[in-house]
Amino acid sequence: MKIRKICYIIFTVLMFAQIFCGCGGYTNTKPMRIHVRADSDSTAAQTVKREVAAVIESYLYGELCGVKDYDGMIAAVSARTETVRMIADSVLARRGCGYSASVELTCGYFAERELNGDIVPAGNYDALIVRLGSGGGDNWWSVVYPSAGHFAGGGDSQYKSLIAEILGK
Repeated sequence: MKIRKICYIIFTVLMFAQIFCGCGGYTNTKPMRIHVRADSDSTAAQTVKREVAAVIESYLYGELCGVKDYDGMIAAVSARTETVRMIADSVLARRGCGYSASVELTCGYFAERELNGDIVPAGNYDALIVRLGSGGGDNWWSVVYPSAGHFAGGGDSQYKSLIAEILGK
């Protein structure tokens, strides 16, 4: 009986830690986002957008995987905005696009969105915005922080649940 009570207490503590520490979503940590906005909604512009997003994401993953806190993430991303612009411009030039990219780290309002089963609440968030040409087309987005060191790939961020791992789910 004592073992059952101890297990129940441990389970309860872990559940509350999961909920209140933001381990499985965005409950306690302000997310930082990245958006790559296409020049238009044409098939070609959307294809280029996805390619630019993949290359930038790969670059940032390698550069930012060791960043441990939000302020560090802001500083690290800010220091890399020019490199991100050059990466985007190189993809655009290679694909023969007649426009260039602009990049800014800004704070803006974003509506509530779902990302791989997690809800990113509406609110004002810091975001790295990459505009391709006019930036008037649909956008690709992901969360830079918190998540994988800190991406998990192409807007397909993966979040782990300690409780689910313990329970073998």
